[in-house]
Amino acid sequence: MTTYLKRHLLAFLPFISLLVALGVAAAESPKGFPEPLNTKNFKEELSKGLHIIDFYSPYCPHCKHLAPVWMETWEEFKDEGKKLNVTFSQVNCIESADLCSDENIEFFPDVRLYNPSGYLKSFTEKPKTKESLIAFARRESMDPDNLDTDLDAALSQSQHLEGFDFIKLIAGKADRPYLVSFWPTKNLKDSDDSVNFENCDNCHEFQRTWKIISRQLVMEDIKTGHVNCESNPTLCEELGFSDLVKITNHRGDREPKVALVLPNKTSNNLIDYPKGFSAKSNDYVNFARRTFANSNFPNTTKEELKKLNRNIDFLQEKGPSYNSDIHLVFAYDPETVVAEDFDILEYLIEPLSKIPNIYLHQIDQNLIGLSHDILASMYETINYNTSEAQKIFNEEYFTMNTVTQLPTFFMFKDGDFVSHVYPGYSTTEMRNINEIMKWVQKYSNPLATEITSSNLREWMSFQTESYSNLAIQLVSTGSDKQIKGSNTLIRKLLLATFDYEHVRMENNFEQINDKRTKKAASIKLLKEKKAPADKVVDKMREEIPHIDNKKLLVGYLDVSKEKNFFRRFGIIGDHKIGDVIIIDKSNNFYYTKDNFGNTLTSNEPHLLREAFLSLNIPSKALYGSKMRGRLMNSPFHNAFSFLDIVHQNGIYGYLCIISLIIMILKGPSFYRKYRIRKHYKSKRNAVGLLGNIEKKGNQD
Repeated sequence: MTTYLKRHLLAFLPFISLLVALGVAAAESPKGFPEPLNTKNFKEELSKGLHIIDFYSPYCPHCKHLAPVWMETWEEFKDEGKKLNVTFSQVNCIESADLCSDENIEFFPDVRLYNPSGYLKSFTEKPKTKESLIAFARRESMDPDNLDTDLDAALSQSQHLEGFDFIKLIAGKADRPYLVSFWPTKNLKDSDDSVNFENCDNCHEFQRTWKIISRQLVMEDIKTGHVNCESNPTLCEELGFSDLVKITNHRGDREPKVALVLPNKTSNNLIDYPKGFSAKSNDYVNFARRTFANSNFPNTTKEELKKLNRNIDFLQEKGPSYNSDIHLVFAYDPETVVAEDFDILEYLIEPLSKIPNIYLHQIDQNLIGLSHDILASMYETINYNTSEAQKIFNEEYFTMNTVTQLPTFFMFKDGDFVSHVYPGYSTTEMRNINEIMKWVQKYSNPLATEITSSNLREWMSFQTESYSNLAIQLVSTGSDKQIKGSNTLIRKLLLATFDYEHVRMENNFEQINDKRTKKAASIKLLKEKKAPADKVVDKMREEIPHIDNKKLLVGYLDVSKEKNFFRRFGIIGDHKIGDVIIIDKSNNFYYTKDNFGNTLTSNEPHLLREAFLSLNIPSKALYGSKMRGRLMNSPFHNAFSFLDIVHQNGIYGYLCIISLIIMILKGPSFYRKYRIRKHYKSKRNAVGLLGNIEKKGNQD
């Protein structure tokens, strides 16, 4: 019977294998999963909107690894994709080799974004996850440039510049500013030309970006040009762009470089684009517009600066998010100012170009009164809780922090109540570019900035000695209603930070006064002891530094675009719109619960203020209970969260805990051995009937 069954099972084995294979295929491919595009339908499908296309080979290991991720992404995003007009598609480069050759596909898998006019940009984020792919799709669907097919059909406005043309520009012969791009080729006469760039994966993508830049800057009266570095090797090498002249590393990619030439200047007139490569035209346009404006040192008025104190919509229904502008104002007295006082402005143009959203102005008035009025208006805002005592403006502390002389610098931010005054007490300080820029960088953070997976570490390392926490409001731009509600949430978070700022300033004032009192007591004691006059004078000359630490950075995280954020940084829990996460920048601990174990939100700003105080100034907090935090990317379960401090200290922390465990386990054994040895030694001191010789000797 057994032999009979085996014989028949072997006969049906091919059919069983086929059924299993079909079942596996059905399980792997979700229902309705589209067939790969090919040469015949590629252009037709592109005409229907935005496409994110996976160019793959069925024999590529990395492609096989991406395949299930791609299917899951398509399955989850297909309905949302119909609303956003974004489709996830594939091209099999073995079956459609000619198509992949036409699209310059050089490796697999190559994931790219297309619109009806063709290739836009590549998806380069690693690892390629479902969350990162969906975030990319959402982000690109909101970029109006991606859907502007008229723009793709238009011609670039960039001029081809030979070496001598560029030299004339930097020699001061330009009548308008020029934004110039530099390319690793000798064949790019028109920036729309089809060129094979060697070892420059981003060059084709940047060609379209450069076209957009050239057309947008026409409206700003800023000209654009492009230089072929292989045709002008000496020029590009002198500018520091040697990698665009020849390939020095065949494994590394090259990228186009961009610089701004300012007009009517013969020195300090060439400003390199400070960031790395970007496919976003706005980054370059803002850099050119802002740097050129700053180079003119435009005048401003008190009336214009007063308008900065207003409610800001950080999230827009269309277009990119808004980061508040920063205004650096050179204030001087026209009766006492001299021409040399303005020289410092020339040296600020280049370093300020590296700080986003900062604008340079000048005014022939003292702005202390304006700073006072703006800060006073903060108290009208933070006295929102009638159950608490009224907060009162501390005039003495304000005066202490604004004592200066003209000329000096003032800094104002859109929507901010707290301005900053550079302590320029002498000519030396007002002409020290390094000290001025240290001061500028300390306060150059936006009022509230968008936090993403790519910039979180940057903001966590920003001015750690001054800013202790990063407070992140969770928001969403998934719909117009959510955008409106998210702007309200950000304003409530800012309200809590202004409330905290009042307590922080009061605490600083108390500490400074305490040091003043101790200094006065020391001087009095020296006089009573009739100390030498030079010692008394030295003590009197001791400066009491103005404390300005434990400040807060404020940010917002768009959960509709950053769904992989929490997993990437090991922030556990169920997070939703409205929640607030506080990160201690000094030790990478994060807090999602308040003093009572409730979820942190901005709905009750006074409770959020207390959370800030508990972490930074516990002596001023109303609640004695401590907040419990977790280490980002902690390897331990919640039950073992007390071990986070061990993991935070790396190998030394683990060595300490291992040593402690050994002591606990081996301690009793060591102690028993010690008692035995002590007891044995005491017996050896006894000698026969005569007793203990040492004791007997002592008696004699």
